[in-house]
Formats: sequence, C-alpha cells, structure tokens
Amino acid sequence: MTSTTDYDLIIIGGGMVGLSLAIDSARAGLTIALVEQGIPEPLTPVAGVYAPRVSAISRQSQRFLSRLGAWQRLPQGRACAYRQMRVWDGQGQGRIDFDADDVQTEELGHIVENHWLINALWQQAEQLPGINLLAGRTLDLWHSLEDHVQVNLSDGQQLTARVLAACDGRFSAVRRDANLGTREWDYDQQAIVTTVRHQHCHNGVAQQVFLDTGPLAFLPLQDEQGDQQSSSIVWSVDNNAARPLLDLSKADFLTALNRAFEHSLGELNDCDERHSFPLQQMHSKSYLAPRMVLLGDAAHAIHPLAGQGVNLGFQDAEILAAEWQRAAHRGEDPGNERILRRYQRQRKGHNLAAMAAVEGFKRLFGSHHPLAVLGRNWGMTQLDRYSLVKRPLIRTALGSVKPKQSPLA
Repeated sequence: MTSTTDYDLIIIGGGMVGLSLAIDSARAGLTIALVEQGIPEPLTPVAGVYAPRVSAISRQSQRFLSRLGAWQRLPQGRACAYRQMRVWDGQGQGRIDFDADDVQTEELGHIVENHWLINALWQQAEQLPGINLLAGRTLDLWHSLEDHVQVNLSDGQQLTARVLAACDGRFSAVRRDANLGTREWDYDQQAIVTTVRHQHCHNGVAQQVFLDTGPLAFLPLQDEQGDQQSSSIVWSVDNNAARPLLDLSKADFLTALNRAFEHSLGELNDCDERHSFPLQQMHSKSYLAPRMVLLGDAAHAIHPLAGQGVNLGFQDAEILAAEWQRAAHRGEDPGNERILRRYQRQRKGHNLAAMAAVEGFKRLFGSHHPLAVLGRNWGMTQLDRYSLVKRPLIRTALGSVKPKQSPLA
C-alpha cells in the first residue's frame, strides 16, 4: 500500500545548488520543501561595496540560470563578464592567454558575488507555487522507509516526501547520517579572500599567477556604475603562511600582494577585510542511499584554482531535475533507485574527471623541481602559440558554448 506524502521532494540546503534544483524540479511538476538554516534578508546594491565570496559562472551555468529565470534577477551590472584569462608561472617565463574570440563567443564567463546569486534564486523560488521555502530551520533527523522518507526539523515539524536531496555542503549532515564514505585529503593550505582596489582598470580580464606557495587569482568585479578598478582575490597559501598574512596591517598586506601579483594592475591601494577557509578535496564514494541523493559540495568538493566548484553543482541539479522530469512523464516515483542511479552514472564520472584534472594541474604547478618548472613553462609557451589547440581546453572549462552570430548570418 502506497502512503500519502507531504511532498515529492525535500531539499536540505538553500544555497545556489539547492535553490536551482528546487526551481528546476518545480518546473518539472514536483512539489518541494526546501529547508535552509539561514533567513534571507533584503539586499540593496551599494556602489563599490562587494561581498568577499564570488563565483566564476560558466556560459553553460549562465544559460541554466537564465532558463530558471534567476539570471535576469541579478542587479544591473553586478555580473562582471570576462573575455580574457591570463595565466602565468611566477617561477618562470611561461604564460598562456585565453580569449573569447578563440571559441567565437561574447565572453568566457561572469564573476558574480555569491549572495547576489542566492538572492536571485531565492526570489525566483518564492514565485513558484510548488515550492515551500522553510527558512530558519535545520535538519534534526531523517530516515527512509520503503516508499518515502521522513524528516524531522529543529522546530519540531515533521515532513514526508518521496525523496530527499542533500545540498547541505562539504560537511553534509545528510551524507554523514547515511554513512556514505568519502575519499578526501587536505591540501594543508588556506584560501585568503578579499576585495582589492587597484590603479589600473581590469578591462574584464581574469588573471592567475602560480606562485611557489600556490595560485593567486584576481577576478574582475563590476558594480551598477561600471567600476573596473576592483577585483576579488583568492590567494592559496600554506597553512603556516596564512596566519601571518591575515595578521599583517592593511598596508603591509597590500605590499605583499603587490609583490606576489607583480603589479599587474598597477598599485593596489585598498582592500576589504580578509577572510580565509581551508582547502580540501572530497568525493563521496556513492551519491545515493535509499530515497536520498547528494548534489554539489555534499557530493564533491574541489580546489578553487579552476573555478569549477559551483558549475559542477549546477550541472548536478540540471541533470537530476531532467531525470525527474522524464520520470514524471512516465508516472514513476522520483525516489526510485533506478532513476537516482541514472543521475549518478551521468555525474560521478564527469565530476571525478574534473577533480582529477584540477588535482593534476595543481601538482604540476606545485612542483619546485627545476625540470618540472622548465617543462611546464615550455609547455605553456608552446600552447599559447596555437589557438586551435587551446580551443578544446576552453570549451572543457566553460562547458559547451554556442558561437556568437556572425554579422553576415
């Protein structure tokens, strides 16, 4: 006998991945409860004021967010398009430039502050009648039965659904309670993030230098007034070097940052408060348990050097929602193990490949051996000469991008 449930789907975690899954699943006809511990507050853009955490949104992710109706809700000017990426080796002369023209597209991607993306997705989710947003609550406990899952929340509320989706991040409580093992390792590094102001305009160029301590990225920012003299930085440094950098005065930190970045944007004249977070890599051995599925950072956490973390999560959400849409057309149970396994087959190998590529890249540039330094610098120089060879790398990093229309078309 089939029991009656409150919802088709319960999502734990109202970040970018959880919200995008909710919206796309609601469009597929599912009824959803989304549980988020935070309480969203109204945001007002302030010129020249930026949040410390940003994401590099690929063209593929932008199209997904546009289809959901969320991209259009971003404040005017807050998504900073970048047409070029400059990467060089701080221990040598090797460099490589990627340009949107190499793949015949308008831009390579956008840098967007995380809170604006979450705000846009939350606003869109509020407009859909199939989604019940439960803010200010946390998961207490959950368990799966034969044909549904039961969830108890911190406020005493009890919910039931056909399936539970864990979008609750790197330290997922849902994954832990399901006893799903992980493969993980600590890089013994911290990522220092802040916003800096610089002398020269960034002109929509993202830049990254590989130092002997790790990569340093400058990601271009923009506000509603078109500011081009602010960038978000992600500076990966060894644990023993992170605290001294965080403890420096602002002036001394800017001096150290100027030196590390080789004054590529002129003098750095100001920065916001500095924050840091540990760098770790993690992959769940399985994305599934009975009537439960993992997405985003709950399933896989990746080094930020390639900016692929949230893009992989958006792909998880899009693929899973598509599987549920097909199931709905056939009248199938969205919590059916066969449906969830189809999602896992499509995403697990792809995510592992992306993680392996980033790990290999990090190891290559993390080596101080003279032959490794010589080899990678020679390789970068050769690769930079041939746009035909660079194109597959750009397309792989950005997802499938559609060529811009020729003016003669």
